[in-house]
Amino acid sequence: MFKKLLFLIVVLASALYLWCSHHCIDAESHFERGMTEYNNKDFFQAAQWFRKAAEQEHATAQYQLGILYEKGTGVIQDVVEAVLWYRKAAEAGNVEAQNALGLKYKTGQGVIRDVNQAVLWFQKAADQGYVEAQANLGEIYFSSKGIAKDLKQAEKWNRQAAESGNAHAQYNLGLMYQNGISVEQEIKQAIQWYQKAAELRYAPAQTRLGLLYQKGQGINQDFKQAIQWYQKAAKQGQAEAQFHLGFMYENGQGLNEDIAQATKWFQQSAEQGYAKAQNRLGDMYFSGTGVQQNVTQAAQWYHKAAEQSDAQAQFQLGIMYQDGQGVNTDLKQAIKWYRKAADQNLADAQFKLGLMYYDGQGIVQDWKETATWYSKAAQVGHAKAQNNLGQLYYDGDGVPQDFAKAAQWYRKAAEQSNIEAQSNLAVMYREGEGVSQDLTQATYWFKKAAEQGDGYAEEALKELGE
Repeated sequence: MFKKLLFLIVVLASALYLWCSHHCIDAESHFERGMTEYNNKDFFQAAQWFRKAAEQEHATAQYQLGILYEKGTGVIQDVVEAVLWYRKAAEAGNVEAQNALGLKYKTGQGVIRDVNQAVLWFQKAADQGYVEAQANLGEIYFSSKGIAKDLKQAEKWNRQAAESGNAHAQYNLGLMYQNGISVEQEIKQAIQWYQKAAELRYAPAQTRLGLLYQKGQGINQDFKQAIQWYQKAAKQGQAEAQFHLGFMYENGQGLNEDIAQATKWFQQSAEQGYAKAQNRLGDMYFSGTGVQQNVTQAAQWYHKAAEQSDAQAQFQLGIMYQDGQGVNTDLKQAIKWYRKAADQNLADAQFKLGLMYYDGQGIVQDWKETATWYSKAAQVGHAKAQNNLGQLYYDGDGVPQDFAKAAQWYRKAAEQSNIEAQSNLAVMYREGEGVSQDLTQATYWFKKAAEQGDGYAEEALKELGE
């Protein structure tokens, strides 16, 4: 009985072995046929053969079939179907599929976005030494979008991938060294990692190197080197590099000033949605610099940049709505854009918003709000706001009347050559309001104002016998 049972087991094992061998050979041959068709660019046939192998649990074929569905190559594009095949391959241990599945969870393509699932799949591939997954894991811990920031993990995985030659990880490691994130700040180390990534044609690293050379940070300032790196990145379509290259042409840094070239690069950058370039292009159309003046075009470019929260563009758009340049006059829109810029601490916008509240333009007059916005701008050195805040304290509008504070703010503005403040401060010295009466100081500040053409100051000097 035992011998019969043993014989039966041997027969079944042999049959199973032969069945598996046959199917494994079939799966491999189907996969190889698929690769042949793929390399011959017959993608429809490639998909058929990959499917045959994939249905026989061939993990690499499952991954390749996922790629075809993701790209719509040889099959109708279907990201959900792509994810299905990536998952089968990933569960079988295929590192490329694990990384691909992680990316889908990170971006929410074909699945509900789930950063924790992304980390799980990146981790599986990273633990097997797959460099791209290590870089993705480093990036996700570094950016902390949808997951708790873990800079130690970010450094660990970025370093592993960087040392294996991954350009994106090299760039991220450079950022960490430049900004002292999880490592001691060390610009020279940052430059070394940027250099490695830049030499691998990684455009963001080329741009970063260009910036360091342009500004002379951690390295001798060298406009020509900056231009070379900007050009490399700009030719790859990197919008930030295109903007900086335009800036260097506009200002003649390291090359001859060339407004036409500056406009060309600003345009290319702006068309890719880079807000700073859109704002600069708005300036050029507004002033007619390098292009035919066109305030309508200016408003359109300002609007694009403003929608991306560019504070300067928001401020300029506010001016255009207030003055009716390139758009219909609309004070509510002006206030809306001034407020957006003011909330980003742009002093010019804070001052403008203060003026709108003071005059009741497009909004209920409110001198307390005026004082609030003037104060914000004044505290960061905005001379007109300092003078106007002084005037509020002098008159007691929106704030308790306080001559001493009025004099303090007039002085700050006067020292920045604000003509009204110089004359106002002189009056206070002449009258002894908020300061001890001092005709010498009054004469001094009236002269400063008169030198800038202030008629009242000129008459006041005559009365003082000057």
